[in-house]
Amino acid sequence: MQPAVVCDFDDTAAAVNVARMLLARFGTSETARHERDFLAGRTSFRVYQERAFRSVEASLDEMAAHAAGHATLRPGLAESVEAARRAGCPFAIVSSGLDFYVSAVLARHGLSDVPVVAVGTRRPAARGAPIRYDYPCGRDSCRGDWGVCKCAAIETARRNGGQVVFVGDGLRSDACAAEKASKVFARRLLLEHCRRNGIPATPFEDLYPLAEYLAVLRGTAPGAEVNR
Repeated sequence: MQPAVVCDFDDTAAAVNVARMLLARFGTSETARHERDFLAGRTSFRVYQERAFRSVEASLDEMAAHAAGHATLRPGLAESVEAARRAGCPFAIVSSGLDFYVSAVLARHGLSDVPVVAVGTRRPAARGAPIRYDYPCGRDSCRGDWGVCKCAAIETARRNGGQVVFVGDGLRSDACAAEKASKVFARRLLLEHCRRNGIPATPFEDLYPLAEYLAVLRGTAPGAEVNR
């Protein structure tokens, strides 16, 4: 069985942090206060993200349109998705961010068929009602209160009989996922974490190394090991 690919979104599949971009564009003084509380350790990421996006002065549709119009994907992502398809490797975006902007950016770039696991969002019809959140892949035992547990996504893939390639950049929700993956592609803080902790990782700035790796797997015999 070919490995599954689990790819982070903000600052990984996307060339920018789309959540930060939206909060910078639509946020208020209240949004900034929530960020200060999070950075000071007074709230978890999950609580911060919920409060921050509830404080913005824009609809989900407005923010989705802004994200689609301004966010770019990291070079090599489309090629990696296609290489995974050709190799028979499931490819999913797994993000602690919000589904509305992840899906909007992917759709803008012709990748709406890529599965997305992210925090679900919906705003009730009543004017001024707060955003409601849904957590499809969270669990209490997760090392941090991220909302979406990437470790759970990796362990699900492993239970289905496969190995997992993880692609990420951060430390908060990516580090434990990298520790459980069969193969890691890393940049920024995640790369530093892997090097400090003896986790083999392939550095990247664009995603062409991932595409090349998956292209090689196309000729891998079923059941072959993924070399770290």
